[in-house]
Amino acid sequence: MAIAREQLGVGLKHPLSAQERVGRYRSTVCVETYLRRAFDQFNGGRVGADVVQLLEMLFTHKVGGHGNKLGSGKQTIIAVCDFLAFTGLPPWHWTPQLLWQYLTDLRARELAPATIRGRHHYINDMCRAILSDRDVANKIQARHPTGSFQQITDEKSRALVKGFGKRKKKLSNPTPAEMQQVFDCLEALITEQIETGAPVPYVLLRDRAVIAVLYAYGVRVSELSHTDITDFDFDPECPEYGDYGIWHIIGKGDKDRHLPVVVDWIYPVLVQYVEGVRLHWTGDPVTPDDQKNALFFSNHRTRLSVNSIQRIVKQRFAEAGIKKSVSPHRLRNGCLTRLTDEVGLSQASKIAGHTHAATTEGYYDRKASMTGDALSRHVRKIYKNTIASPESS
Repeated sequence: MAIAREQLGVGLKHPLSAQERVGRYRSTVCVETYLRRAFDQFNGGRVGADVVQLLEMLFTHKVGGHGNKLGSGKQTIIAVCDFLAFTGLPPWHWTPQLLWQYLTDLRARELAPATIRGRHHYINDMCRAILSDRDVANKIQARHPTGSFQQITDEKSRALVKGFGKRKKKLSNPTPAEMQQVFDCLEALITEQIETGAPVPYVLLRDRAVIAVLYAYGVRVSELSHTDITDFDFDPECPEYGDYGIWHIIGKGDKDRHLPVVVDWIYPVLVQYVEGVRLHWTGDPVTPDDQKNALFFSNHRTRLSVNSIQRIVKQRFAEAGIKKSVSPHRLRNGCLTRLTDEVGLSQASKIAGHTHAATTEGYYDRKASMTGDALSRHVRKIYKNTIASPESS
């Protein structure tokens, strides 16, 4: 209980016994304050107990089903409880119109568009949680026959408020030609600096390695930021890659995955950076000892942060003359598109660290593909074979 209080800041003054709690599960003790608030809002009784049961179902759906951390589940409960307070109605009386009014109220409060999108996302999670366990929903609805969950779980109803908040600026995935343009630009800058007798361009060499690793492995920017040199290991199946054959990553949702060298050109880039460039930071006495295991360093001799990696990508693409706005996540998209073409969707999903292959499928971008759309290629091949076949004449 003390750990939950310290990490999540729930604010309980003393541990609750089973008799004092309104929640039924130990896993929801960290959101007991909000469960109690929802219970008291409806004056307890059967209505309050059923609302608490739905909130607990939502919490376990968010944390257990999706592999999110407790903090993410807590934020979901906070958002839904705020919506409960706004409507004054239990979930089986919610309507798309009420959700629209709530989002309008958030905008009137001058909340950021990202916050509005987040609240909408969390309330949609409530709908998905109800859909995932219809047995519980049907039992609750049987006790409250005047209500209906269909109003908020129906896809057409949810579409009424889809994208209510101002959307983020759409980012484009870089094409293979644009990636080559960036690497050529960096190579030219490095060569120019060396030929003019300027100091060794460590920053340029680092930035080239950062972009190359993002595009080669398709890792998340947070995963790259937290990577240590000790996360790389020998792969007995590919001994030619030495100590860089396998990359061990603890990613989103604390999922452990092992990435092999998926493109052979990344190996010499890694070796050159680690053995010839990284020493510029690790050999500096100013670099803190607790930072020396980091793979990439900032100019402050500390681990390269997520924001710094994002700035590096945007800066180098702009210097290469590419007009579109590119983020590290777009490089991940490009990598997963390439892997889908080469090894199939299932294997690409494993490398990406996605629980469902459908998530990886959403990353596929034909323009970022080396080979183009797989279905189009298949259709053209069949058409070509049909024309060439003697039976067709």
